[in-house]
Amino acid sequence: MPLRTFRSSTGAEWRVWNVVPGHRGEDERRRGYDRRSPDPVLLYRGAERREQEERRSQRAAVPQSGWLVFESGSERRRLMPIPPGWEIRSEADLERLCGRAKPVAATPDADLAPPAD
Repeated sequence: MPLRTFRSSTGAEWRVWNVVPGHRGEDERRRGYDRRSPDPVLLYRGAERREQEERRSQRAAVPQSGWLVFESGSERRRLMPIPPGWEIRSEADLERLCGRAKPVAATPDADLAPPAD
C-alpha cells in the first residue's frame, strides 16, 4: 500500500494512502485462533427472538474498488473510487483530489491506519 506526503497551497501537510477492502497481507491474517465461545448465551437453542430475519442488509455497503484516505492532523477525508495513477501524480493534482474527497470521522479502524514506513 503506497503512502504519499504532500504540502497543500495553504501549507498543511497531508498524507494519502489507498485502502482496498479484503486485501490484507499474510502477516495480518488470524491463524489458529478460535473466536467461538462456550458461553451459554451463544449456545442458546430456543425460539428466534430477533424481529428481522436478515441483519446483514442493515450494514453499510463497503465499496469493493477501494478508496484513498487523506489525513492532515485530526482531519480525514475519503475519495472513492481510487483514481488511476494517484501514486505518481503531482502535489497539485493530489491537492485537487483532496479537495474532492469527503470529510470522514477519524476511527480506530485498522483499515484506515496509514501503512508503516
